[in-house]
Amino acid sequence: MKVDYTSKWLLQKILAILFLLASIYMIFSIHDLELNNYEVVASWFKNYLNSFSVFILFTSIFLHSNIGLTSIIDDYFHDEILKEKILLIKNFFFALLFFITIFSLIRLVF
Repeated sequence: MKVDYTSKWLLQKILAILFLLASIYMIFSIHDLELNNYEVVASWFKNYLNSFSVFILFTSIFLHSNIGLTSIIDDYFHDEILKEKILLIKNFFFALLFFITIFSLIRLVF
């Protein structure tokens, strides 16, 4: 499915708003936590709202960054073979980061 530039632009702005809202929630929710104590931080993650907000935060960051880097690569790389290789490496990197984030959240919650 091809997405036009207007849809990408709009999706990137929506993801930026989600990122901002999740960041504000995270700042206020960890304000009074003792962050150098593993048990306190682990119990904070066991709250499903907190874990979900971290999931939304990282997902919006990854998707926002992926769209932005794709548009930069499309604009500045003109060799199609090189562009496809760079996009493949970028997508692999973001998929790897996403799965590491999901795995880490699951390990902290359960």
